[in-house]
Parts: sequence; structure tokens; C-alpha cells
Amino acid sequence: MTDARDFFGYKRPDDEPGRRPEDEDGPDPDSPPALEEAITLDSPAVVARIDREDMLGRVRDLPRQLAKARQAAAGLTLTDRHRSVDLVVVLGMGGSAIGADLVAAAAGDRLRVPLIVQRDYHLPSGIGERTLVVAASHSGETIETVTAAAEARARGLPLVVIATGGALGRQADAEGTPWLRYEEPGQPRAALGWSVGLLHELLGAAGLITNPDPLGPVVAVLDELLERMGPGVETDANPAKQLAWSVFGRIPVIYGAGPMAAVARRWKTQFNENAKSWAAYEPMPEANHNAIEGSLNPRELAGALFVIDIRDPAEAPEITARYRVVEELLGERATNRATVRAEGPSPLARVLSGVAWGDLVSVYLGILYQTDPTPVTLLAMLKERLARSD
Repeated sequence: MTDARDFFGYKRPDDEPGRRPEDEDGPDPDSPPALEEAITLDSPAVVARIDREDMLGRVRDLPRQLAKARQAAAGLTLTDRHRSVDLVVVLGMGGSAIGADLVAAAAGDRLRVPLIVQRDYHLPSGIGERTLVVAASHSGETIETVTAAAEARARGLPLVVIATGGALGRQADAEGTPWLRYEEPGQPRAALGWSVGLLHELLGAAGLITNPDPLGPVVAVLDELLERMGPGVETDANPAKQLAWSVFGRIPVIYGAGPMAAVARRWKTQFNENAKSWAAYEPMPEANHNAIEGSLNPRELAGALFVIDIRDPAEAPEITARYRVVEELLGERATNRATVRAEGPSPLARVLSGVAWGDLVSVYLGILYQTDPTPVTLLAMLKERLARSD
């Protein structure tokens, strides 16, 4: 079996992503911090030492990005071909794709046409000339998105670009393609307010969302939540810090139904990228047809998991009943559990409040692991290796 260090190209423990330096006489560098080694989340100096690129600040920037996205989209000019469509396909990967999942989740049955999020090098099969293609890439250089967007151009499909620049931006300028351009340094996952806000406003401008949620109240909800659970609020009064402590040393498994399924997926990816942690997510009610049966073995590892239910106050009664029955059935098997309830006056507010909760918890967890949340060393190495193999 190939060792991960050989595969990804790091040969010594010190080369591993997120590895904090140790004195020669210090702990074994191959061992994660134990519970008693975890640090406080309430010291600004300690947090700043670990969160060196201020991912916490990026998370707290979500409402500002959303407000600026609304302004940036106000000047968008669309043709009749962009409006008269039967399907929307959003091309994207990672942090750029999840924004489309969240918009679709929040819009629900108010979407006038189906929306597909395509995470691949190629367009989905079966699409026709009345398909609106949205190429979303933070850098404008994501190879899968650039390749699929080229297919859309070759087929003459109506296209809109969402990017900071790069190859997608240059091509949009050259061909006069509508381009929702934004400026935001840092990681794509930290630009979620832009990816959600710009796509939401684009679909609203094209008349593809009936009664789109106004962004102003969403911004207000996020401002309040991020203030209430921000780094300046001590752990005793901070539910997000408390949840990070509960997850510390365990593998989180996140459940969500309806709009919260996309939120659960965001939690999973944020645990991966910010906390450098294993994580999984399960959409409800599908989880009741398979995942529920996988809660027994291996018995000795049951305590290594932590289940988080992301709940929508507006969820359907049948979903509420399912959660209640699952809790009864798994109460003895999965004792490490927590429930997070989204909040806000609209579906978009509830989706993004759930996201903000998870973003904070994931960064706090990374800090508890004494790992800088921002760098994604393995992802960068993977892209480099793939580029060399072309």
C-alpha cells in the first residue's frame, strides 16, 4: 500500500500540512494534541498565533461580502437568451460550487427552472440550447470549470462568468460575455458571500427565482449571529466555541434535510479544509434508508464520532418526526450528539445562518488542534502534481 507521505510528496513529519513545530525534546510530532494539550479559544494572542492568516476574520466578513455582491450585480446586463431558458447549469468546484448548492437550497420550489451544479470537466449530458451556463471560479483558473465553459462557448450556449479574473475573466472580456467580477483575496471557501450573493442576484435578475429573498434582512441576521458567537465572546457564553470543544478529538457526522442538506455539506467541507479534520455528512431522509443501519460497528469506535443535526425551524412535519424517531433509535448508540438550529426570517437567511455557525465551529476546531486553518497544503500539492503530469 502506498504511504500517504510518498503519494503527496512529504517525507518527514515536519513537512505535513498544518504540522506545528516542536522542540526536539517535545511531544511526538506524529501525535495529534490530546485533550489536555488543547489551548484556550478565549485568548486573542493565542488565537492570532495559530490563525495566522485570520480565517476567523474571513468568516466574520460573510455579511459584508453579501451586501457588496448585491451592489456588484446591480449593473449586470443580460440578453433575452439568458432569461428564456429551461435549465441552469452552474459549473464550479469546491468553495465556488457550494454557493450554487446553497442558492438552490434556499430558493427551493421558487426556482422557475431546474438548477444543476456540475463538478466536472464537461457539461452534463442531455442539455439543449435553452440552457443557461454559469461558470463560477474564484480564481478564474479552475481547470474543470474552464474546460466545461469552453464547451459551452463552442456550443453557443448563453453563458455568464462569476470570477475575480483569470482565464475565465479574460475570455469574458474578449467575447463580451456577462461577467460578475469581484475582488476578494484569500481562499475560495472564504468568499462564500460573493458566490452566493452574485448567483442569487443573477437568477433574480433573469427572472428565474420567484420572489427572491431580499438580502438586507439576511445581512442583519448574519451580523447578529457572528457577533454573538465571534472570537470576542468567551466560551462559557459562546455556543460555537462550545460545540468545537465537543467535537475536538472526534469525527463529526453532519445531518441535514431539505435546504439544510446543502448546509450540512458545507459543514463537512469546512471541517476538512479549516480544521484539517475527517468529517462526513448525510442528507435526510435518505440517511434513514442506509446510514442509520451503519451505527453499530465497529463498537469500540462509537465514541469517536460526533453527530450534528442541522435543523430548519420551517422543516416539514414529516422531517421533524424522522429526527425524533432517529433520536429514539440511536440514543444509546450515538450518545455524542448536538443540534444546531438555523435562524432568520427567510429561507436564504436560515441557510446562511446555518453556514455561518459551521464556519465558526470549523475554525475554532482547527485552532484547538493548533493548526492554521487557512493553508490547504495537500490541495496545492495535488494541483501541482496534476499540472506536472499534463
